[in-house]
Amino acid sequence: MKKILVLFMVFSLLLTSAFAGGSSESTASDAAKEVTAEDLAGITLEFWHAQTGENGVAMDKVVALFNETNEYGITVNATCQGGYNDCHNKVLSALSAGTAPNISQAYNNNMMSYMPSGKLMDLTDYLTDGFGITDEELAQVVPSYLEENKAFPDGRTYATSLGKSTEVMFYNKTFFDEHGLEVPTTYEELADVAKQISQITGRPSVGFDSMDNLGIYGPINFGARYADTQGNLYIFDDENIDATMDFYRWWQKGISEGYFRTAGEDQYCSGPFSNGTIIAYIGSSSGTSYIQPDGFECAVTYAPVGVNPAVIQQGGNFCGFTTGDAAVDLATSIFLEYMYDAEASGLYAANTGYAPSSKAGTQTEAYRQSIAKGGIAAEAKDISATYPDGVLAYDPVFENSYETRLALSDIVEAIALDDDADIDALIAQAERTIAAL
Repeated sequence: MKKILVLFMVFSLLLTSAFAGGSSESTASDAAKEVTAEDLAGITLEFWHAQTGENGVAMDKVVALFNETNEYGITVNATCQGGYNDCHNKVLSALSAGTAPNISQAYNNNMMSYMPSGKLMDLTDYLTDGFGITDEELAQVVPSYLEENKAFPDGRTYATSLGKSTEVMFYNKTFFDEHGLEVPTTYEELADVAKQISQITGRPSVGFDSMDNLGIYGPINFGARYADTQGNLYIFDDENIDATMDFYRWWQKGISEGYFRTAGEDQYCSGPFSNGTIIAYIGSSSGTSYIQPDGFECAVTYAPVGVNPAVIQQGGNFCGFTTGDAAVDLATSIFLEYMYDAEASGLYAANTGYAPSSKAGTQTEAYRQSIAKGGIAAEAKDISATYPDGVLAYDPVFENSYETRLALSDIVEAIALDDDADIDALIAQAERTIAAL
């Protein structure tokens, strides 16, 4: 991290636009403020996160590394607040009470609900202010992570990322080898090989863990555009409906002919995959601990894609809350930028199932040692870290973006439950639901 002893900066706390259901608030300092590196010494920041288990241990390691190595003498006090919903609800309560932490972990759609408070920190200018991350380090961050963290209605950056998981394909290598099957790389090939397997086994062969993801990224892979950060939904308009329908028909055919399935009552496909009920499934790269192969060799590969390759990147991000104290807020931004640091993201990835936010993180000793151990967890993580630029994708954030995602999920779920479902009727229902949000 670059050391700059003196920085003259116009310190803008937050410039937010009015969003539906929120309020517009703009606050800025009256004059330029001089903030020196020495002003940061002794500052303690409160950090709330939603990492439990081994992920929580990994987060503690990252925070400890920051506290030991940051050149400014900043200390971060990290506290797990439970799961993401727990953390989010506690942040909302704290914002209302005026007792928000300096930093919190959250999904970007949750951050939209923090904006009306006027306290959500705009990181856009901090990223290039000379403190914290350097331009060279910023250039190493996975491009789609940077894009996701400014995919808000005003195009400003409100978040940073430490690591992400992706969807990958787990498959029964023993079965594939015994039957001379080719590992699919496209949606078309996936349907073909799934049909072949079902003809052998007499049951559905390929599962999909997330209907939420499939509801958006299925149509995208078939060439449809989804939505933008202004809340404009394109997936059903005249330019995109044909591609969207092609996906729904592809999915319906796989269900009706008996070679695709959802997790259903199993909740996740790792169970039926482990016991041999299904031979492959699309799921999160971070879910390998739930795979317990019963008498076969498990392998993992990149998720098959369509004509417009798109694989979702998953995982919570990190945001800050302004205090009105220039030094404290600068310290907050420095820790948030640290999430993009190679050593920090490499350390986190080494101890979890996530890929590092920095491409340079894959070259750190901690990460390389974790991959060298081998096994399905290491393979899945490294595949997640090596998707080509332009393939990883994210949902744009807009008002009711989460509810829109659920409405689209309902369509693919309904088709899975009834292979004779009227797709046009399902689309009409989804449009009514979304219009009513």
